[in-house]
This record gives sequence, structure tokens and C-alpha cells, in this order.
Amino acid sequence: MSKVASLDALLAQRRRLSSRIEESIEEREALLAIVAGINEQLARDEHQLAEVEAVLGTDAQLRLEQSDLRLRGRRLEEVATQILAEEVGEGGEVHYREWFALLRERGYLVGGKEPINTFLAQINRSAAIEPLGRRSGRYRLARVA
Repeated sequence: MSKVASLDALLAQRRRLSSRIEESIEEREALLAIVAGINEQLARDEHQLAEVEAVLGTDAQLRLEQSDLRLRGRRLEEVATQILAEEVGEGGEVHYREWFALLRERGYLVGGKEPINTFLAQINRSAAIEPLGRRSGRYRLARVA
């Protein structure tokens, strides 16, 4: 084989290898994009599953606030205040019986022999809540100074 023929053969092999490398790089990039998409979908699905299991109470470790379904004390105050803020907002007023009903509508239970009395006692202790009048039964979020 002549020197020119050898050189032509090597150049042809170089072109084939370069072309194959370019194709492999493109294929790899396409596969990496597919894998990234699958990973993103998997993360979303795992997050959704964890949320559903938490709601159902079937996850391996229940959330701390769900370990006892009946609200009491500080947790009752936090949930009640959050519901008041979401439902009537700052400056809005609500009667405690309506407020208690909102709590129950969201699926919360209140501990104690008389749950509505437990609820009332706890919100009356809260610095985040202010009663309106002496015996009106109406409340609102406390104004922040």
C-alpha cells in the first residue's frame, strides 16, 4: 500500500470515527434529557405520595401534629389562629361558635370533655386573639403594635 493510500485510509477512518462520536454525543444528550425528565417526575410523584400518605395517616412516621388527632393547648391555639386569619383575615370578626365550626369543617377535633369549652378557654388565653366586648362571643386577630 502506498503512502498516499494509507493516508487516505486513515483520513476516512478518522471521518467515520468523528461522525460516530458526534452521533454518540447527540444520543447521550437525548438520553440524559430523558433521564432528567424522569427524575423530575419521580420527585414530584414521591412528594405527592408522601402528602397523600400523610393525609391518610398511612406514612411510615406520622407528622407530629397528627400523632393525636385532637387539638389541645398551644397546637389548638396555632391552628385556630391560622384558620381565623385565612377565613376572616385581619380586622375581621367571628363568633366563637362559627369559628369552632370552621375548625371542625377542616377536619380538626378538639380535646376535652366539652370540646367547645376547651376551644373557648384556649382562645381566651391567646395573645394573638382579642375578644370584642365583654360577653359578645365575638373575636378577631389581635392588632400588632
